[in-house]
Amino acid sequence: MSSPSRLAIAAAAIGLLFSTVTLLAQTAPPPGQPTGFDQFRGQQLQQLQRAQARLAQRLSAPDLPPDQRQRLEHRQAQLGKVAALPPDQRDQLLRRRFDRMDANHDGVLDAGELQAFRQARQEHTQAKKASSGPNGKSDDFWPSQSQN
Repeated sequence: MSSPSRLAIAAAAIGLLFSTVTLLAQTAPPPGQPTGFDQFRGQQLQQLQRAQARLAQRLSAPDLPPDQRQRLEHRQAQLGKVAALPPDQRDQLLRRRFDRMDANHDGVLDAGELQAFRQARQEHTQAKKASSGPNGKSDDFWPSQSQN
């Protein structure tokens, strides 16, 4: 990747950061406090921006192996698609995720729901790694319902 490309990536990450300053102003609730959708959305957008900045930084390394560069560029493209969504579509995506996490459907995420979701994700990741072949790819042609 050339220097102008790295500069463009960094500029895009900075632009995204400044474009959502109002959402970043929302602070995370203290631990143990329930999280409503607006707080959740703010947190998720912050995480998206941090992930994009980390990827841009990692991709700027001159000695990055080609296979790792390809994986990082793929991840960067995925995150870029989410970041580029119109706000209403991005909110729909986040709302679906929030609703899956809100087990009792009371409109807020409590510590127990967050912990249960993290645990389920961790178990899913471990199961996916365990079912992967030596090259890191699953032998399943048809993904299971839980992977969708």
